[in-house]
Amino acid sequence: MKFKDIFLLPNLITLSRLFITIYIYITFEPEEFSSFYLILLIAIIGISDSIDGVVARKFNLVSKLGIILDPVTDRIVFVLLLFWLASYFNFIFLILILIREILVSIGGLYVIKTQKTVKVSNKGKAGTALIFISLCLSVLDPGLLTINSLLFIKFVDIFLIFSIFFYYFVALEYLYKLINKNE
Repeated sequence: MKFKDIFLLPNLITLSRLFITIYIYITFEPEEFSSFYLILLIAIIGISDSIDGVVARKFNLVSKLGIILDPVTDRIVFVLLLFWLASYFNFIFLILILIREILVSIGGLYVIKTQKTVKVSNKGKAGTALIFISLCLSVLDPGLLTINSLLFIKFVDIFLIFSIFFYYFVALEYLYKLINKNE
């Protein structure tokens, strides 16, 4: 790893996402924002999660630092966002996501230690997108919609359950590939 790699654009995007999220977590309460601005904030964080990787690959700016920094930042930012927004969803959702994040982090440490690689799949990206959409739906004020609030809340609950199952399925698939690779 080279110190100058910290100044590569993908790593700057990653670090910006981390520092902005920490600042928001420490400085603000989610209730200080309207549903619209919360959704916008969640979307920006979610999209920036993808942009750093796209920029790194497209402009050949992949670095050893970025390979480690990006997934670590992803976990930290996501967990901070979950705790920050915890009042918007059921406690069991928070626990299930945290368990999955801990397991993925352990898997990440195993990958670093054994120097194995697991390619990011489209299912993994879809799973992350579903969770970010779940967060957006959870902070949306049902009173702003022209549909029945109870119907919307049931829809969000079902969407959250589906997202959690899919998120775990993807993690288990990664684990399976990791265990069965290079044996």
